[in-house]
Amino acid sequence: MNAFGDNSGDDSKHKLDPRVLTAGLIVGIIEFELFSLVDGIIRIAKQDAWICIILGSLIISAAAYLLIKLAARFPGESPFQYGKKIWGKPIAFLLGILYLLYWGGFLALISQDASMANRVFFLKSTPPGIPMLILAIAAVWLAAYGLTAIIRFFQLNLPLLILPLILVFLMAIRNIDLHNFQPVLANGVMPVIKGTLYYLGAMQGFEIILFLGPFLKNVRAAVKPALAGIYTISALSLVQLLTVAGVMGTENVEAAIWPGISAISVIQLPGFPVERFELFLTVPWIIGVFTTICLYTYFLVSGITGILGIKKGRGISYFAAAIITLAAYMFPSYAAVLQVRSYYNAVTPVFLYLLPIAALLTAFLRKKRGDRNG
Repeated sequence: MNAFGDNSGDDSKHKLDPRVLTAGLIVGIIEFELFSLVDGIIRIAKQDAWICIILGSLIISAAAYLLIKLAARFPGESPFQYGKKIWGKPIAFLLGILYLLYWGGFLALISQDASMANRVFFLKSTPPGIPMLILAIAAVWLAAYGLTAIIRFFQLNLPLLILPLILVFLMAIRNIDLHNFQPVLANGVMPVIKGTLYYLGAMQGFEIILFLGPFLKNVRAAVKPALAGIYTISALSLVQLLTVAGVMGTENVEAAIWPGISAISVIQLPGFPVERFELFLTVPWIIGVFTTICLYTYFLVSGITGILGIKKGRGISYFAAAIITLAAYMFPSYAAVLQVRSYYNAVTPVFLYLLPIAALLTAFLRKKRGDRNG
């Protein structure tokens, strides 16, 4: 599958080891929200936010197993292809349009996140549209080489994404106060349930399981790599939670815009040659944002060509990138971005879990399978 159509491109000639799904999930899901995710969970579940992450990881693991079963049921086919078999062309077309709107809106949100963080850490005087447009063009260039190239890029950047996060946690560990996570379940069970739903909604990029399916040598062998990726993400989320809430306390976390950055900025290590430890997070931030933009650019362009039947070509990709950049400018303020992001978290479980699982159930009931058994 290439970036401009279904699975008829050069990618189909190069089958990947199922273990690449681990890197695909980790790098595809982690983006700027990792630094603000714990803020949303803590606002809901307070000191019990860690329970939400653990419960959420278990639910996501079960969903990953079902999505792999769906991909294995239609070997060598993209979601756009077997969606027509499962739902019928009219319903599949309607669902495809909804996914296009979902992916396009998310790209606009993450572009605004990148723009805001760029103004804070790097180019304060540069017009925000310039770095957004550069990221979009670079993402289109990489996506044009197909999902296989994107996954290889993910594998190369995986250590650069994870190691700084671990380093920051190790620097913060002496400042963590575990009393900030007590008492357990003081506010009852409902906040934990709501916090778990919030965590489930923050897993944008999870659908890479379905898109990567046609390129794996053995889709059924992808369960363990998928679980490894999911549990790594959960571990990194817990690390962020411990770092943020353990250092700042849940009350102070709720007052911060980017609590992950705020927590690191208050850490002091006497004699250490670096003062601004939050700069360690800029590397995983840049990698996380760019890789997510690449992945969703691929989703969006593949959807446009596969669902709408538009002719393949880079022109449609650059046009989509320009539209997304303009859409990012429509937000009146960063507060509006955060508000819309919360709405996205609420609807994301429908697109990532409910619709794919419903597709699997429908395919089972209607006895729909791919032309080749994998």
